[in-house]
Amino acid sequence: MAKSKGGMFNFQSIMNDFYGQEAGDDPGLNAQKQAYQGNMVQSGFDAMLAQQLSTHNSALAQENMTTQADLEQRNQAANMKNEFNYGMQSMEAQFNFENDFANAQHGRDLGMLSATGEQQRLNIGAQGQQDRLTRITDGEQTRLSIGAQGTQDRMNINTQGKVDIDKIGAQGKVDIDKIGAQGSQDRQNINTQGKVDISKIGAQGDVDVTNITTQQKSQGEREKENILASGSEDRKTIGAQSQADVTKIGAQGNSDRLSIAAQGSVDMSKITGQGDQDVRKIGSQGDQDVRKIGAQGSEDRKTMQEGDKIEANKENRQTARSRTMARAF
Repeated sequence: MAKSKGGMFNFQSIMNDFYGQEAGDDPGLNAQKQAYQGNMVQSGFDAMLAQQLSTHNSALAQENMTTQADLEQRNQAANMKNEFNYGMQSMEAQFNFENDFANAQHGRDLGMLSATGEQQRLNIGAQGQQDRLTRITDGEQTRLSIGAQGTQDRMNINTQGKVDIDKIGAQGKVDIDKIGAQGSQDRQNINTQGKVDISKIGAQGDVDVTNITTQQKSQGEREKENILASGSEDRKTIGAQSQADVTKIGAQGNSDRLSIAAQGSVDMSKITGQGDQDVRKIGSQGDQDVRKIGAQGSEDRKTMQEGDKIEANKENRQTARSRTMARAF
């Protein structure tokens, strides 16, 4: 279909024809033009009312959105303030609980260390008492043993002396009997030998008597010296044994005292070291708790800031949509 110069509907020609016609006496045309004029006036008036209404509604919407944003901001600020206060109160209560627990634990540790030290001191005292009683008993038993040994040694010496004396006496009697028999036999031989040998036999008899006497004296002296030497050696042995036992007991006592002192020093060092470790543990725990509280507060603040950003973006988008809607009117 061909297009005319006035467009597809030739709207301009129609408007020119409509406006160019004179109504004259044609009541229909006159009524139509008046109706058209009334419709135009009504449309313009409606358009103006609609524009004013949209402007008023836009102002009311902006005021409502401003009031809503203010209320939301106030509510969020109040909620954030309450949340912050609740968080701070919770952290304060948590810190107080942890501090009270640490103080109670410190008191329990001190009580445990005190009880442990007291028990160790009691044990050391009881052990020392038992050691002293043991040393006293050992000394008494040693002295009784030395006394009994000395008594037995003296009895042995006396018995040995008596036996030796009896042996010497018996030996002397035997020797005397032998000498008497020998003399009698010699005298008979001398009498038989003859008077010539009497002088020789007498001299020989004197020599034999001298020899026997000398032999008896020598035998007695040797036995006596042996007994004296045995008694002296026994006394020296007993004295040396007693001195060795006394020295041993003294050395044992010194060693025990040094051991007790060393044990006490070690226990004190252990207690001191344990106390230092507990103090360091408590200090480290406190530092960790402070760091945890600080980290928690930092995370909470970051969370609040991100929440604020999200809410601000939401409000900005809401405002932009409201403005777009207002422009649409």
